[in-house]
Amino acid sequence: MTVVELRGVGRQVERDPLAMAIVLSLLIHLGLYGGWRLGKQLGWWQYHPQWLTQWTRKLSHSAAPRMKPKPPVQAQVLPMTFVEVDPETATAEAPDQAKYYSSKNSKAANPDPKDQLLPKVDGKQDQAVRLMDNEKPKPFPLQPSPPKPPPTEAAAEPKPKSETPEDLALLRKKDPTPAKEALVDTGTGEALAPPKERPRTLAAARAQKAMLSGEKIRQDGGVSAHGQVSFDAKATTFGEYDLAFIVAVEQCWHNLLDEHQGTQRSGKVVVDFRLTYDGRITDLKVQDNEVGEILSMLCQSAILNPQPYPRWPSDMRKTIGGNSREIRFTFYYN
Repeated sequence: MTVVELRGVGRQVERDPLAMAIVLSLLIHLGLYGGWRLGKQLGWWQYHPQWLTQWTRKLSHSAAPRMKPKPPVQAQVLPMTFVEVDPETATAEAPDQAKYYSSKNSKAANPDPKDQLLPKVDGKQDQAVRLMDNEKPKPFPLQPSPPKPPPTEAAAEPKPKSETPEDLALLRKKDPTPAKEALVDTGTGEALAPPKERPRTLAAARAQKAMLSGEKIRQDGGVSAHGQVSFDAKATTFGEYDLAFIVAVEQCWHNLLDEHQGTQRSGKVVVDFRLTYDGRITDLKVQDNEVGEILSMLCQSAILNPQPYPRWPSDMRKTIGGNSREIRFTFYYN
């Protein structure tokens, strides 16, 4: 009986396959829906076996495209405020966290240690960061070249009649370098020390001892380390360059102020600009001006006039990682 019925079904499929496909699809969907409803009533779908969870995770990982995660880009953070470090307070090791950078390392210290974050500085101003009282640079006049002495005829030495081996040996022992003449005071007859050679240019004079002028800053505090007053400052590959650069701008600024006396006012001028690797100044812009156009122009001229500045050293250019850098100068008029 069954065989006959199956054969009949097979003949029906051959006659109308589309209708049989629809019937089979309906039966499959009814079976799936009935199973889902039954599982829902029995609570089968509220629990997930461990093997099913692991298998689902494997399928999701295998289906997802394999992409290597990119390492996070860590931007190099450089200290932005320069502070001059007293050579007596310089240290070999750099501080862990430094707010300032300089040409030398230094660690915060105080003669009277306290448990505070900032060192105490007994200064008179609260504008520029200074740890030393340095006087304003004085104008250095150019010195003319000393006149050359007139040539004098050397006295002819008598020629020996005959040169014996003993005479030749004595000549070899003589020092070929002429003896230096000692300077004598005509009044007392005492020997004087030879005068020191003075630099003939302004740059040479300032290069002998590059120091920033100004008074110490006034700051309350007191760190736990004992020693001469100093800040946490980290030496960089461009610290020496920046010190000479700031000294050059400061010297030019003071010279311009001496030429324009009588226009002094209180306030500040903030100037932003870009310094290129070959020592040029570009994109100069005044961001804040509290003293008027004349004194503001003096600040701009103090930055522009000394250019071109020296080219960057190779280590400095590698550290900065570019052909230019943005700099902000703040000039204070008191």
